[in-house]
Amino acid sequence: MLRIVLGGMPGMCGVNRSGEEPRVQFGKKEMGMSANIKTGVLRLRNAPSIIMDFNHERLIFESPLQVWQTCKIEEVRGIFEDVQAAIDRQLYIVGYVAYECAPAFQEHQSVCEPDADFPLVWFASYSKPVEQAILGEAEADQKNARMAADYCISDWQADKDQENYEQDIRTIHEAIAWGKTYQVNYTTRLRAGFTGDDLAYYEQLREAQHGAYSAYLNLGCYRILSVSPELFFQWDGDAIRTKPMKGTASKTESREALRQSLKNRAENLMIVDLLRNDMSRIARKGTVRVPKLFEIEEYPTLYQMTSTVEAKTKPGTTLFDVFQAMFPCGSITGAPKISTMNIIRSLEREPRHIYCGTIGLIQPGKGMTFNVAIRTVLVDSDKEQAVYGAGGGITWDSNAGDEYEELLTKSKILTYREQTNRRQHSSSANK
Repeated sequence: MLRIVLGGMPGMCGVNRSGEEPRVQFGKKEMGMSANIKTGVLRLRNAPSIIMDFNHERLIFESPLQVWQTCKIEEVRGIFEDVQAAIDRQLYIVGYVAYECAPAFQEHQSVCEPDADFPLVWFASYSKPVEQAILGEAEADQKNARMAADYCISDWQADKDQENYEQDIRTIHEAIAWGKTYQVNYTTRLRAGFTGDDLAYYEQLREAQHGAYSAYLNLGCYRILSVSPELFFQWDGDAIRTKPMKGTASKTESREALRQSLKNRAENLMIVDLLRNDMSRIARKGTVRVPKLFEIEEYPTLYQMTSTVEAKTKPGTTLFDVFQAMFPCGSITGAPKISTMNIIRSLEREPRHIYCGTIGLIQPGKGMTFNVAIRTVLVDSDKEQAVYGAGGGITWDSNAGDEYEELLTKSKILTYREQTNRRQHSSSANK
């Protein structure tokens, strides 16, 4: 495990924006992801270190009592045991679990080889948050202050162009035809150069997505900017609830069109069945239920279909037990989970890192909430690089061109400010 050094590093200065607007481009692969933390020291700088914008409440954390992290699968269980002990001591806990941590919970869950320098797990304990506010009240002044700060971001470049992406969709259709899978959550990465105020960019992303499970984690050279709208699980030690998000439509379509889409309903229902099965491993007999099915949620750039699965957990269930039963979330793997994760590994051929993993908040007396880390940007401030993952569930009825358009729709948040400014400028020019 790595030793943590707190504070003592100068902040990165703001960088003025260039006059050219960032764009999302597909084709040429630009930048890789790496970071130099091999020395065993991870420095936290540019306070605040952690912002958790969960459930319409903002909590800011600094100066952790203890930090746990590892890049080794064999150390994950021990960290979860330490975190469980901290939970029992009524401490606040925040942290993340990367997608590549999956074999720590079930060894047959196949993932790409993780990067040696990106932690699979990172958790920190705190006595209390240094600041707490209801989002929408005390937020405005802070937001305006961050907007005044600046950053510079290059054009986003996708790892795969449309032709290669659609070829992979055809490969998935072949796997479905052979009965190897029913649905594959296939994704790719977009990359950009990034300098300046990553917290300001986080606020811009949050404005674009309005995700109920957003988080900003300053982990030294790595910064995690997650504006996830998806709940992995919420658990109070007894009742557990998950809310898989499957089914997407752009704002050019209607909510009702998404609600009535047979393809999206089938896609959503497959994942609901998978999560019911996962949850049953830790649930008391007869308590797993689906109180809400095919709900439509609206966001600034798209519509999403969600369902709710809930249960009562068995006595003595631990945090590790929950992850062993349910991680990774079925909505970002597909079904069946084990065989589908093999397909994902063979097609994507690189780690997802925090993308499709989970970020969580544990509060004394309030239980715990973990998101599905979608709509998430990972910034490497040392390399001045940013990476974003996007994709969707591929079924037999999926059209390769439509799936590519869905990927574009889910990437619109990356340049939301530029799109908004352009519309406002056009509107003013036409008056």
